[in-house]
Amino acid sequence: MLRILLINPPQSTRYPQPPIGLALIAAILEKEGHTVSLLDANALQLKPEDVAGAVSDAGVVGITAMTPTIGTALYIAHYLKRDRPGIKIILGGPHATLLPEETLNSSPDIDIIVRGEGDETVIDLMRAIEGGQPLDNIPGISYKADGKIVHTADRTSNVDMDSLPYPAYHLLPWKKYRPHPPHGMSMPFGAIVTSRGCPYRCAYCSKPVFGSRFRAQNPERVVEEMAFLHRKFGVKEIAFYDDSFTLDKERAHAIAGKIMEKGLKIAWTCETRVNLVDKELLRHMKQAGCYSVAYGIESASPQIIEVLHKDITLEQVEKAVRDSREVGLQVIGYFMLGSPGETPATIRKTIDYAKKLKVDFAQFSITTPFPGTELYDIYMRDKKANIPWEKFVYAGTDNPATPVFESSLLRRQDLQNWIRCAYREFYLRPSYVWQRLKRCTSWGEIRMNFRGLTMLLRSI
Repeated sequence: MLRILLINPPQSTRYPQPPIGLALIAAILEKEGHTVSLLDANALQLKPEDVAGAVSDAGVVGITAMTPTIGTALYIAHYLKRDRPGIKIILGGPHATLLPEETLNSSPDIDIIVRGEGDETVIDLMRAIEGGQPLDNIPGISYKADGKIVHTADRTSNVDMDSLPYPAYHLLPWKKYRPHPPHGMSMPFGAIVTSRGCPYRCAYCSKPVFGSRFRAQNPERVVEEMAFLHRKFGVKEIAFYDDSFTLDKERAHAIAGKIMEKGLKIAWTCETRVNLVDKELLRHMKQAGCYSVAYGIESASPQIIEVLHKDITLEQVEKAVRDSREVGLQVIGYFMLGSPGETPATIRKTIDYAKKLKVDFAQFSITTPFPGTELYDIYMRDKKANIPWEKFVYAGTDNPATPVFESSLLRRQDLQNWIRCAYREFYLRPSYVWQRLKRCTSWGEIRMNFRGLTMLLRSI
């Protein structure tokens, strides 16, 4: 059996989140009998050059990377290979899945890329590495052979979601994770992913790993994992990181019912779409311990919503927010500034709309054209400059990065100014401050609001 180290690269965030996908790969490999360790360099705030010293005697290293962290991941690979040339380095995640050839060409230190869902691929790959077998019959990988890059056939995932083990939570540094306000009403905080795939076609979203087909764990399995986190690690709050938690309303009802049936006293939050909820479901979720739901609203301009292929209407936005508030749920609204067709007038309209909606919390981000999305083709097609991948982050209070694009109507500095303006206008209104004070009914809520205020003041 192999000794394997999995690494989550550091990134510039004050609120590190548990790398659930990497922890799941760790659990799968442990189930196969391998000795696995997981180094969350992000939570531990390690520098790339410091990671090499933590490798110890691992013979295989797996690194995950999104677009903003791909540069850091390659730096880590460089330091690892420099100190231990014989180590086998495998890279996975959305960026490498989208751009495997570019990634392998840009780094002589990466041996193999795992494309797409890695649950089955890593099992086959570790067996081949351990037995010294050829790689060409393993679907879903890219690698170098005889100076050339080889891409094997894509793997068609038929993974039974209910058969997956719990992520290797025992390998994570739980005390280092900090929920991003307005999450974190109760501590300790945990996260769960219960489904994969999204059938919607938003222009800002790429689906290189999980695709468009929705697959989900059954409600009993979901609630058992919640109970496990509560019992084993003392977790008192869970964030569901599913793309659209209520895409299957019947399943969402069943999860709420199972939580209540088991008497599980745990706070939880989720994210979904405004066209995938109704008042009955929201009330049931509230009864089962949900205290907050987040919606991707994006813009107050119907034209921009159409360009983004959101497939929602402002009427649906208003009804979802109203119904959520009426049943007692806090509402988080996600807004994007700088989408195609954006002007100062449409940004002003969106800021005013966020205030009019009376969402409890608003997150304003600069539209970011990630690789593999329609927006990337729109914004980056004619760019001559080679923009570093680490710049591709949603700029907001947590990460005030420079926008990677600009237009004739909105320069980079304009967008930065608009983001600051949006946060100031939304959160520093006397009516909003009074609204929050009235909602502070527990010490947990007071602490969460204080953290949010500190984050806001730091950024603006």
